[in-house]
Amino acid sequence: MNPEETLRKLQELAKEGLDPYVVAYRFEVTARAEELRKKYSLLQPGEETGDRVSVAGRLWHVRRHGGITFMDLRDESGRIQLVVRKDVVATNPRLEKVLQFLDKGDIVGVRGRVIKTKAGEVSVLVEDLELLAISWRPIPFHEFGVKDPEQRYRERYLDIMLNSKVRSAIVGLYQVEREMRRVLDEKGFVEVHTPKLQAIYGGALAKPFVTKINALDRTVYLSIAPETYLKRLVVAGLHRVYEIAVSFRNEDIDATHYPEFVQLEAYMAFADWNDMMSLGEELISEAVKALYGSYKVEREDGTTLDFSRPWQRVNMVEAVEEALKVRVRDMSREELAELAESLGVEARDPRAGKIMEKLFEKVAMPRLKNPTFVTLFPRDISPLARPSREDPRYAERFELYIAGLEIANGYSELNNPVLQYHFFKEEEELRRALEAESHPMDRDYVRALEYGLPPTGGIGIGLYRLMMVLSGLPSIKDVIPFTITSPENVELVSESLEWLARRYL
Repeated sequence: MNPEETLRKLQELAKEGLDPYVVAYRFEVTARAEELRKKYSLLQPGEETGDRVSVAGRLWHVRRHGGITFMDLRDESGRIQLVVRKDVVATNPRLEKVLQFLDKGDIVGVRGRVIKTKAGEVSVLVEDLELLAISWRPIPFHEFGVKDPEQRYRERYLDIMLNSKVRSAIVGLYQVEREMRRVLDEKGFVEVHTPKLQAIYGGALAKPFVTKINALDRTVYLSIAPETYLKRLVVAGLHRVYEIAVSFRNEDIDATHYPEFVQLEAYMAFADWNDMMSLGEELISEAVKALYGSYKVEREDGTTLDFSRPWQRVNMVEAVEEALKVRVRDMSREELAELAESLGVEARDPRAGKIMEKLFEKVAMPRLKNPTFVTLFPRDISPLARPSREDPRYAERFELYIAGLEIANGYSELNNPVLQYHFFKEEEELRRALEAESHPMDRDYVRALEYGLPPTGGIGIGLYRLMMVLSGLPSIKDVIPFTITSPENVELVSESLEWLARRYL
């Protein structure tokens, strides 16, 4: 609808006393679309009930056939058909007036009786209708949402409105969170909030966002992970803690990375990495079951992801050797670098473990389809994990991979303050030498460990990535409600009609 058409519509509505921005402040909703479709599914074609309901939502389609008007109304649960019959309109002059002004995209409230049409469609026979808000812009109504990729991310509200797959993924994310909370709460975990403004960032190897607290005249960092604060709480005696945390990492944006994301982190005293792998299995598999009604998820590409427990476990070195058919476990850093470069893998990092990890990501990670725990990461890239009790060259650290994508990370937490201080110093020296991603020295965290951290297991689960895998959507941005896009000049209908504001004030 262009500004001129919008203005004419508002003027006509005002004349009839139907301007929704003047008269419509609320509407009593007594039923949802999907509830009605299920509850009355057994009605016979052509059967009418005396059950009166009130529904509200956006008009999706308007079809007129002789003396009958059919409209599709969508609310947050789904779609319900509205039927407007000529004989009902004849007894309600107000309804007749409102119908003249309706367009696709308008938001309405409807009162009427539940029926099933002769074609077998559960519907609401409209007895009264209120226009609650108008759509000032044309909406490209079709099932697959906005086709322009740039517009999809600029106007997320429009894409979510039109794309059922995106909408289901965004709603599904919160259903996953709810189920994970249920499992953790029943196990005696306490949900907490850790600071998002931190004097020293930590808990992952990532670049932070830098900001300032003016009142303190102090530089601080947006949290890249809640890990070190959650473990401080374990020191304090909260032996089972978790947070569904918003985290920030000032890194590249691509199909699997976004600078602002949501993860669940949980820590359990008197546990190790094996306990956390079992907990991760339970959290994710039960969330999948709650969301899909099964541990198996059918994907659009014809594949099936099976979340039935137990999940496969393979250590990183074995995964690389299996993929390359080459023994790499005893290679020197130089030999690993030579092998990596022959495969087109960048190998400038001085840590042998980092080169091994890059090899794994190149040759083994894409093969992991069903949930698989990759264990025994090199110690030199795991500064917060305990060295393996079997081989100190490795850490008791695991990552979970699903459909070739890293979903979770966890370990037996390092609780030796002397080792933690030593590893932090190694990380600092690395950062000074290479400006590489490394963990900064956190003296207060080491001090907390000096009071005594019990043997503890921890796990972090990337919830956006998990939902991306489950939904089969191609980009992590598809499961994030709102993302940042490049600047634009936004043209507004309201700007050209600003003078109308006087009418409403």
